[in-house]
Amino acid sequence: VLDVGHKGLHVVELAPGVTEAELRAATEATIVD
Repeated sequence: VLDVGHKGLHVVELAPGVTEAELRAATEATIVD
């Protein structure tokens, strides 16, 4: 689950078995911490 913020997307929740690194690699959008 991602929330849209002013500087990019914020990770709220990941699906079981999915790492944040995998999520970042699968999207071109900016994901901020």
